[in-house]
Order: sequence, then C-alpha cells, then structure tokens
Amino acid sequence: MNKNLKLAVPLSFMSMIFFPSATWMFFMLQHLNFQQIATIMGIGAIASIVMEIPTGVFADMVGRKWAIALSYFLFTTAMIWMTMATSYTTFLLITLVNCLVNTLYSGSMEALLYDTLKQDKKEGEFDHWTSRMESVTWLGLFLSTVIGGYLHMMNPNFPYFAEAVVMGIATILSLMLVEPRIDSIKYKASDVWKNNFLGFKELFATSKMRYLTAIFVVIGVGYVVAADILGISQAREYGLDAQTVGWVFGVGYIISALASHFYPKLRKMTGSMRLVWGSATFLIISFVLAKYVGAWAGVGLIVLRIASSTTFRNSRSVLINSEIGSANRATTLSTLTLLTNIPYALSAIWIGGYIDRTSPNQFAWILGVGMIFSLGVLQLIKILMNPINVMKEH
Repeated sequence: MNKNLKLAVPLSFMSMIFFPSATWMFFMLQHLNFQQIATIMGIGAIASIVMEIPTGVFADMVGRKWAIALSYFLFTTAMIWMTMATSYTTFLLITLVNCLVNTLYSGSMEALLYDTLKQDKKEGEFDHWTSRMESVTWLGLFLSTVIGGYLHMMNPNFPYFAEAVVMGIATILSLMLVEPRIDSIKYKASDVWKNNFLGFKELFATSKMRYLTAIFVVIGVGYVVAADILGISQAREYGLDAQTVGWVFGVGYIISALASHFYPKLRKMTGSMRLVWGSATFLIISFVLAKYVGAWAGVGLIVLRIASSTTFRNSRSVLINSEIGSANRATTLSTLTLLTNIPYALSAIWIGGYIDRTSPNQFAWILGVGMIFSLGVLQLIKILMNPINVMKEH
C-alpha cells in the first residue's frame, strides 16, 4: 500500500483530536467575558480569510506535505502557549496562530490523498478513503472530547498539555508523507499573486460549479457558526457543565463516525447531492426548533447537528474534487473554505453581542430561518436559469 495511504488514517485521527473541544469556552471565560471572546473569534475569522488562499497556494507550490507538517508544529507550539495565557492580547495572538494552522491544513491532506490515488489511477476509491478518514476523525474527537472534560475538571491546563503531546507526534509522522508527482508544476515567486485567483476561477468556471459552490457556502456557514460559537453556548444555556458537554459532543462524534463509515453505501443508495440536502435539513431543524424544546430535546438537536456534519463534508468533498483539476486542488479547496468563512467573519462580533442580549437559541432560530430563505432563493434561481446537469448525481 502507498505510504501516504498508510499515514492518511492515523494523521486524520490525530488531526481532529482536540482535548479542549468542549471546554475551551469555559477556560477562556476564566479570564475574559463573552464579548471579548466573540471579538477574538471575529478577528480570527477575518485572519483566516486573509490567510486561506495564500496558504493554499503555499501548499500547491511548496508541497502539501510541508503545509501539513508546519500546521502540526505550529499547533503544538500554540497549545503549550495556551497554558500560560491570561490576557486578551495573548489569547488573540494564539488565535491568530491557530488560524494559520487551520488554513495550512485546510485542503492539503484532502488534495494530497486525492492526487495520491489519481497517481495510481485509483481516484474511484476516494470516497472509500474519505469515509475512513472521516470515521477516525470523529472517533478521535469523541475520545479527546470526553477525556478533555475530565482533564479540565482536574486542571484547566491539562487538556492543552495533552493536545501538545499528540500534535508533536503528528508533526513527526507528517514528515514521512510523500508528495504525489501527478500534475506537478514548478512555480516561480511571481506566480503567487496569479495563483490567488485560480481557486475562484475553478469554483465559478461553469454553471454547475457556481451552483454547487453557492449551496456549499450557505450550508457550510451554518456548520461553521454551530461549531465555533453555538454548540457550547447552547449547551450552557441548557444548564450543562464542561464534563457533561464533553459527553454530549462525544456521543455526536461517535454517531458521526458510524455515519462516515457507512457513507459509501449511503452514497450508492441515494447519491451525493441528496445527502447534502438531507444534512442541510437536519442542520436547519437543529437551529429552528432549539428555542422551543427543553434541555434533553435540545441536547438531542445538538447531537443530530454534529452527526449530520460528517455526511455533508463527505458529500461536498466527493462532488467538489470530482470537478476540479489536480494542479491547483489545494488552492481551490482553500478558496471554498474562504468563501464559507466570510459571512461568519463579518458578523461574529454582532453574533456575540446578539447572543449576550438575547440567547444562543434565539440566534439559532434566526440562523435557521435565514438558511431556509437563502437555499430557497438559490433553488428558485436554478429553476429559472435551468443550468445543465446541475443536479446530476455522482
């Protein structure tokens, strides 16, 4: 078996291990108020937008292997630094480093895997490998989230020390990856500026790609907001402590792992696009109904939302990667991530303030209604313009 395929699963497992997953907000609230946290998150989202495409270009030019290794190394450093953080400025700087980490990794492993398979003329196996990788990432999230809750109760710094150890190991393993030779292009420094626009060119090249991009951005925004600010804040509104939140998130991650494991079979039965719409339906339901239900039902909605995200991510990956070329794959995937983050980046501070004035569940309702309207408009435009093959199943 190709060395990259052997390393893809363990690296994916470690990539989503995050011991502070359910406790980071509790940790930061020891030193900051909610408005300061929301401001940091807003600045971080903007920084991610600025870094997203350049780091995708970096991955295409220098190599996806080096982008992945650098991301793990920087994250190791950030987690150690986090244990010493007490001020707003320090938390902000750590957040900016983490943004660089995320943008370096974004699309790089996915692009490296797809091109590894394509090099061996096995790209038809991509959905099999992505489902395996997604399964182990959710398993990693489950284990680290539950363990992280207990570590936090022992000492709030312990989840970050544990994270640094795992990321250090991942850094070493990532150096063993081999860069695929397929569609290899030698870039010059003068090409960097031009490459910043290649992702947009790929995503908007055809009517089908424009439609898919718009759908993925609208649904993706919902998952980004849910993961970044709504999940823990809604759980706190329902009266859950850090340890219990860890278990709630952990259950969602395990269900996600199972859904990802069976994704190839689901895809054959229904098609990728129908799975995208099914995921969007579960996501919207979790937003719209949240303020009308009690604690246990609310927890169920959070779990439902987490569980549906893996199916959306797998389907998006299959649909997008089948439509774009290898030469600028990482750049294009980074561009899609950028477009998904822009709405949240521009509104994060307002979202934090609105939640302070009302409640997380009230904002969730507004977000759900907004998504229904946006997706409805996109479908109406599709019907009116009747683009060819937009709904063709993969």
